[in-house]
Amino acid sequence: MTTVTSWMRRTAMVAAGTAAVLGVVSTPALAADTLSTTGASGRWSYIKNGDWSLYAKDPLTDGHCAQWQYKAPGGSWTNSLNSVCSSTETWAGSARSGYQIRICRTGVWNCSGTRTL
Repeated sequence: MTTVTSWMRRTAMVAAGTAAVLGVVSTPALAADTLSTTGASGRWSYIKNGDWSLYAKDPLTDGHCAQWQYKAPGGSWTNSLNSVCSSTETWAGSARSGYQIRICRTGVWNCSGTRTL
């Protein structure tokens, strides 16, 4: 009986370890990260199936707002769905894996460096 119990424990541990490794492998390396420029900052996080959510905030009250821009491979820069004009982090749009992204300020268009998702 002791041998069967030990075997069951080892099997359960191997299964749990395999599941944990598979979970890590299925998540992209850039699970969440940030970019910023004067006044604007943004964070992105992986959703699933190559989709990423973009969040932004802009605490300055000078009439400009934070807005993400994204660029598909071989494409041109496109503004995200929403601009954010508050210090509260807010969902601002989404992008796909392989796209380049950057955070900018509307009106003055100073932008951060770029990252590829």
